[in-house]
Amino acid sequence: MSDLQDNFNVVLNAFPSIAKKIKLFWGYQDFTDLMQDLLYNTRDHSRAGFPLAVATALFELQTLHDRTFPQLSEKSSNERTLSYRPLALDESQGRSMAQARVTN
Repeated sequence: MSDLQDNFNVVLNAFPSIAKKIKLFWGYQDFTDLMQDLLYNTRDHSRAGFPLAVATALFELQTLHDRTFPQLSEKSSNERTLSYRPLALDESQGRSMAQARVTN
């Protein structure tokens, strides 16, 4: 089984509705937009985050997509600059969280 399939299955088992969107958007700009929305908090309030295995799978899927479709990667398609805070693990709930701030 490929890394793509393994990571997709992790997301599918935990969040079928997100997996459906990943499958639908794969190879399109919508995938990059979806990953940015899922993985980086650009809102004014905190989000709970994903379980560590799911967050890791999502990051891996984003990396695979960026390598396969470099013309669609966030860096080449978006003029905004995202300032990322490091990925943190909330050990009390076993969830990972990434925070980002959008700057122009």
